[in-house]
Amino acid sequence: MKSLGAASYRYKATPRGRASLAVYINRAAFRTALARRPRREPDSMNKIRRHGRIAAVAGVLALGALVFTGAQGFAEDPPGNNGTVKIDDIPFDQYPNNEPHVGCTFEVDFYGFDEGAFFASVKFFAHPPTGRKILLLSDSVFIGEDPAGGGTDLDAEREYNLSEELKPFMRHPQGFHVKLRVNAPGSIGKDTKFKTFWIDRCGYAA
Repeated sequence: MKSLGAASYRYKATPRGRASLAVYINRAAFRTALARRPRREPDSMNKIRRHGRIAAVAGVLALGALVFTGAQGFAEDPPGNNGTVKIDDIPFDQYPNNEPHVGCTFEVDFYGFDEGAFFASVKFFAHPPTGRKILLLSDSVFIGEDPAGGGTDLDAEREYNLSEELKPFMRHPQGFHVKLRVNAPGSIGKDTKFKTFWIDRCGYAA
């Protein structure tokens, strides 16, 4: 018997003495040979896969464009608890630093708030050891002139003098302790800002 991979053959004697060819199929080997043959997919399947790859690339590019556009929007007017307030002593400037020791005349600077018809509610309270939650002065300041531009985007500045309001209180070695509370509408989330600072050099005896 000779082997031809998936088939074997041998010569077999017939009743008349003639040789005939008998072919035996090895079924397992035949199936393996068929499995190894390269399968050619129809052109329609190739087109479908090619179109699918193109659509996937287009989707990735579109998503990237949306992310970039959203990042630009956040940079111009980011959502959330935007805005900050700073206490400014004489000489006044527009640099966003906070000065916790000021004279009776000082400024409150408003930075990075959202654009819109927004007015901040400003209140000053006597703070321990000077007093406890005693209202000294209240005010309203427009802060929505432009989109939120970060901590250096000045939206408003307002000058105050609390010398008359602080006269009834006892002066401490550092002066008078005051707490500022600003409610700034337009923020997403908590819209209240606080600052505590000391006021001195009010021009009258303690």
